[in-house]
Amino acid sequence: HQVLMGDMNTHANDLLEHSPLRDLGLLAPQIEATFPSWRPQRCLDHILLSPTLTLERVQVLAHPISDHLPVAVEIRLPASLHGDSLPVPSGGNLA
Repeated sequence: HQVLMGDMNTHANDLLEHSPLRDLGLLAPQIEATFPSWRPQRCLDHILLSPTLTLERVQVLAHPISDHLPVAVEIRLPASLHGDSLPVPSGGNLA
């Protein structure tokens, strides 16, 4: 399962069709404009997901902390990753 997110400085279609990411099969949910934060006109911030994950909620937050508005997401994991089936790092600590 893969999640790639951040300020990509390009449109999602460019990433998924004209970059090495095209071979990963990632999906790009539509996100509203995030740049510039003072008057958003362009969508340059993306959350790319593998098809095995479900985007439950996406929200552009109206809290300008840089020249881009932040994006909050809620992602649903596949049932096979719920509960105590999550992998535990060596040493047994999750923190």
